Amino acid sequence: MAAKPHATRYEKWRLRMVVAWAIVGAIALLVLAVRGLTIVGQAVELLLVGTIVGFVCSPIVNRLEDRRVPRSLAALVALLLVMAAVFALIALFVGPFLRELTVLLRNVPTYVSQLQDALATFWDTFGNSHNANVQNAVNTVVGMLTSAGTDVAAELARSLSTGLAGGLADMAGHLVTVFLGLILAYWLALDYPKIMRELAVIAGPEYDEEMILTAAVLSRSTGGYMRGTLITSLANGLMVAAGLALLGHPYAGLLGIATFVLHFVPVVGPMLSSVSAVLLGLFVSPACAFWTLVVTVVAQNVTDNVLSPIVMRSAVKIHPALSLVGIIIGGCLGGPVGMVLAVPLTAAIRGLFVYYFETRTGRQLVSAEGALFGSTPFNDAEGRPRPTFDALDDDTFIERSRLLAGLSRLHDAREGKAPATPKKDA
Repeated sequence: MAAKPHATRYEKWRLRMVVAWAIVGAIALLVLAVRGLTIVGQAVELLLVGTIVGFVCSPIVNRLEDRRVPRSLAALVALLLVMAAVFALIALFVGPFLRELTVLLRNVPTYVSQLQDALATFWDTFGNSHNANVQNAVNTVVGMLTSAGTDVAAELARSLSTGLAGGLADMAGHLVTVFLGLILAYWLALDYPKIMRELAVIAGPEYDEEMILTAAVLSRSTGGYMRGTLITSLANGLMVAAGLALLGHPYAGLLGIATFVLHFVPVVGPMLSSVSAVLLGLFVSPACAFWTLVVTVVAQNVTDNVLSPIVMRSAVKIHPALSLVGIIIGGCLGGPVGMVLAVPLTAAIRGLFVYYFETRTGRQLVSAEGALFGSTPFNDAEGRPRPTFDALDDDTFIERSRLLAGLSRLHDAREGKAPATPKKDA
């Protein structure tokens, strides 16, 4: 009896060490993977295009299949719809974006002069001998920033006017990769249930359920987040562009596109887009800046409080603090692409951590009042936690997912059961 407490403490410390080294190993593998990805950039671009477009297409494919459309045709229709939407956005916004960006870059010297005049007027009004050192320091910093901004603007303007041919040639190389990525997206959207079943066979009966669950968490967090963010970003950008156009803001289209792009970076992105719009409005008039602030704040609140809860129901919830940590790490490791992918991957890691913690300990980590792990807790009839549902933050995803349908067929085949007559592939 005396040896039991020691054995229990040993097992607890052993489990902690295993978890700690597993985290260290995962971080090391992630760093090595990101470093290795820089060497095969074109292949990574192809995989990113194929995977992201495949995730966006998959729910459309599943819904069309539920309506008795053959899956091959449904995958083709879904891909064409996504491509049509992307091309329509490019046709609508690329022209105004380039035109307004060129005007902005040419006006930068004028804006710099206005800023310097405003600063000189401010010091004439409020400056005195007691704050002379502060005046010098502020003037030095503003001078450095304006000089750097003017140089960058001039370089960008030259690039837009003289580097267009080179940019088009460069773009042609990327178009080949994008085309191949779209083909990959079609096959992923078409055959991912079969692919998951084959991966489950490779994993073996001991690990197939965990592997399928991992794929389900990745699908729900990454796919749901990317689809939801695409819709909310587009809505936010359109509202800002329309509102600023009604105000007569000279850079309405440019700021709408900036809002759309920056919305993909949560917490920080919307704030940066709003501040940029207001600062540009100040160069027009104080009234323009004020109403620009009103438009951006209203658009952001409508997006976050009305639209986002509807379209983000298919994504795992994640606390803003975890989002910021993920963005910082993703930016350090993968640059802008890493920042965009950081949040869905952080959500996936959170979901997997919830599953393994609740499975190993039997304690329910998620709760409706939680912060880092705040979500709806799911329990069975006896009150025990349901780790799978808690990890997915949904108790209906399994029924809707084609991923787990493949696992059910695999288990039936192992047990020698005859397959049921399928009503649909889910």
